[in-house]
Amino acid sequence: MSFVGIVMEAAGILTTVAVASVQGLGGYKGASTGVKLIIGQGDGSMGGSVPHIALWDDHGARIGQYHAKSKDTIDEDGTGELVINHSQTTPPGHQADPMYVMLSNLENNAICISAVYVTNDKISGTFYGDVGYMCGMSWYPSTALVDSNFYTPRCVWLDADHTNGINARALSFHLNDIAAQPDKLAEYNDNTDTICKSTPRFSFWGNLTPDGQIPFFSPPLQYNIDSVNGGQGADKDPKAVIDRDNQYDKSVYVSQQEHHSKRSSEKTAKQQRRSIKTSNINPEHLIITDSNGHSAKEVCEHPNSVGWDIVSTKEGLFCDLADRQLYPLCSPTITVNCFDLNALQLKTLVERDGNFAVHPRGYNTTAYWK
Repeated sequence: MSFVGIVMEAAGILTTVAVASVQGLGGYKGASTGVKLIIGQGDGSMGGSVPHIALWDDHGARIGQYHAKSKDTIDEDGTGELVINHSQTTPPGHQADPMYVMLSNLENNAICISAVYVTNDKISGTFYGDVGYMCGMSWYPSTALVDSNFYTPRCVWLDADHTNGINARALSFHLNDIAAQPDKLAEYNDNTDTICKSTPRFSFWGNLTPDGQIPFFSPPLQYNIDSVNGGQGADKDPKAVIDRDNQYDKSVYVSQQEHHSKRSSEKTAKQQRRSIKTSNINPEHLIITDSNGHSAKEVCEHPNSVGWDIVSTKEGLFCDLADRQLYPLCSPTITVNCFDLNALQLKTLVERDGNFAVHPRGYNTTAYWK
């Protein structure tokens, strides 16, 4: 059984990555589903609270849930391997296919997720963080490997209180649409709205709680036969899968039927504004990467990046994430307003008593990515 999911190439083109097997993911035989979480890696602080997980079948009937305890965490170098029993089917314990998946972080301990593998030994699929990145989630580069080609997808953040401007508590996806066949992938590349503005297919949510209800395709979608492998291809009606204007409220806590008072909405907005101090999680920590797949320029220029200052040795650039300012690395010809890679210091000119002098800024801790 292979786990297929969507990633983004350097040129911004969506493609698929298939993992033949997922080590350690088992125990899901019978009326149960296995879920494995791959956490972003590389700096020591991407782990966090284990999200709650909910499953539904293709008709929107709830299958089962995993309720994490408040103290349950996954370290950066760890993985979450969970088995969700189908205890909420009718009748309970009935075998069902987990077509819709939702993850919700109930805690204020942010976690950055690179991949989510889902299988019930009959169907399988993978959500990779690149989909969330493409569709607007808070993200950061990662060194977590997902297949034999050494691909490292971005990780996406889930956090209940939106610290550092993290914009999602929860995410949801339609499993078979995330494991896209060639014709469907071509549809996504031709019009990203067919995935990013198709809420039942994929969405991230500001406040959706573990018992929240996500939207479903009702009736289930109709697909053409894929021209490449004869599987489930592109949508028969691509326009029908795209959200209408203001069709869904992404700030809800439980369902689209809830109504918030103006005071409650203003309170939530005020709390979120207070939490947005800077996109830099720790200004005293620095990432240095030698990977061609990690871009300091992208981190600085992308509005949804959340993490740490970063140096790309391949680009010869340093990103001051707090100010979203790029600097070149220092050299014999560039000695100010640059980053000194040997001293691990940003050297900028500041005025003192009418004179300008170099003011170095350094770091207490550093992570090196190879």
